Amino acid sequence: MKNLLCPGLLLICSLWGANTQAQGFRFGIRAGANLSTAAGPDANKPEAIWGPAAGLVANVPLTPSNFFSFQPELLYSRKGYWMINPSVSSPTRVLLHYLNLPLLAKIKVGGLVLEAGPQVGYLLDLRDYSPIASNRDPNKLDPYRRWELGYLAGIGYELKNGVGVGVRYNAGLTHVRQVPTNVTPLRFHNAAFQFQLSYLVTRR
Repeated sequence: MKNLLCPGLLLICSLWGANTQAQGFRFGIRAGANLSTAAGPDANKPEAIWGPAAGLVANVPLTPSNFFSFQPELLYSRKGYWMINPSVSSPTRVLLHYLNLPLLAKIKVGGLVLEAGPQVGYLLDLRDYSPIASNRDPNKLDPYRRWELGYLAGIGYELKNGVGVGVRYNAGLTHVRQVPTNVTPLRFHNAAFQFQLSYLVTRR
């Protein structure tokens, strides 16, 4: 966790300090919910799961009018899925707790906001409720991957007072699970729609 938490907080704090004199630099919070599932060739009829999402936001203007800006964030996000496994009688429910670091390019026209960029995720913990996972060591994440590389894109609306609302789509580029080389891997990744409220405070 420290591998991502410390650099993420350092990045946001550094931007805050470096922009003490910058006009328009903003710092705030974001909170909402994910509707997440699994996607990929081996995702067997997954069903979506709701989960919370919240964290810190820093916004650094790159143009005088704030038309274009850089926006790093540090977010907790619970993802997961229901998935049917042909080898067991009941579906599998998996809850994945991530710490995410999106690095976004943001375009703002009036109140309309468009944003997109890469995202690195760190798996903090998981709950695998599959019957065949009952013997898995709860202190180990295997066979789930610790790190996730993905992307994020969204649209929203932001008022002049800093209150905003938005919808995002976030997906992984790496598979959720990894297995030994002598076993055929399950090829699926996280995919989630995110519905969020945000508040950005202007430094004065």
